[in-house]
Amino acid sequence: MTRLALDVTPLLETQWTGIPVFTRRLVQALAGQGVMLDFTVRMEQVPEEPVWHAIRAATGSMLRGAVEATKPGEARPLDPAVPLLHPSVKQAFGAAAREASTIHDISTLVMPETHTAANVNFHLDPLREQLATDEATFCCSEATRAALTATFPWVAPRARLLLQYVDWPETFASHERNLPDVALPRYAVVVGTIEPRKNLGLLLRTLSDHRLVQTGLHFVVIGRRGWGAEQALAQLAPAARERVSFTGFVSEFVKYRLLKHADFMVFPSVYEGFGIPAVEAMSLGKPVLAAITSSFPEVIGEAGVYFDPFSVDEFLAGLAEISDPAKLAELAPKALAQAASFTPARMAQPVLDWLRQC
Repeated sequence: MTRLALDVTPLLETQWTGIPVFTRRLVQALAGQGVMLDFTVRMEQVPEEPVWHAIRAATGSMLRGAVEATKPGEARPLDPAVPLLHPSVKQAFGAAAREASTIHDISTLVMPETHTAANVNFHLDPLREQLATDEATFCCSEATRAALTATFPWVAPRARLLLQYVDWPETFASHERNLPDVALPRYAVVVGTIEPRKNLGLLLRTLSDHRLVQTGLHFVVIGRRGWGAEQALAQLAPAARERVSFTGFVSEFVKYRLLKHADFMVFPSVYEGFGIPAVEAMSLGKPVLAAITSSFPEVIGEAGVYFDPFSVDEFLAGLAEISDPAKLAELAPKALAQAASFTPARMAQPVLDWLRQC
């Protein structure tokens, strides 16, 4: 049986988004293909049951408690003969004879001005050594792989795709049917932290434009308030504020409900490594209005309408196009089909190929 050590440190977080959700899906995808998994946190093995309990509960609270309760000398060190995969940034270098890590995006390298200096340093300082000690480097999209290898050409022979999938809990649909409709006017969902790279300023600048007002659309922004959020929000006129709602962090079920009842999703980011919220929306039959940048064309395919992320006119034209009921009806089946192309087996296969190579 194929054996792999998997760094589940991202699962220690209490609220799972981004990398923790990616890690959880990777665990499930590999286990579903029969891989024998050794779980590791901070380069020490952890018992299997607390990890699976965290996955069932969708929070790392109890897993973190189990790890912190381990007494000095009780933790088992990694077996260096077992290949080691990091779902994100490496915690150490050279801990195993065969190592791989995952690159989700390199916006800190190609767009450092959209990050704080601390965030840039956190990602870039160890990057070269991380890549140098990888036998395989997994990239979450073709766009990410192209950007990475353009900067580090010597990584190209070992750079592989590792595409994520969407899996809503089966209970969500039955729970949702027993609840009243979402008490909002016709709306579109925007998922993402309010920060420069996410480009939500483009949406905010158009809220007072008569072309947007004529659509009658409301916008629901799901995500934490990040760098530059307060300055952006302070510029909104009172009437514009009435056309947008900010939820902050929400549970997966609340996100599911908001997406399910939306007309479509808006994804104005200047750069995304993959853009899993787009696949989440498409899995519920919702088309995506997206910037024509980075990974969006390959992830969304024909299930979206695209615009220049720096053009207000293009954004408003795209909004008018995708808001049309006939266009929504045309794109809905394409959205479902595109989302269905991302599967657990497809996610696991590149890792299996790496493990089985001589």
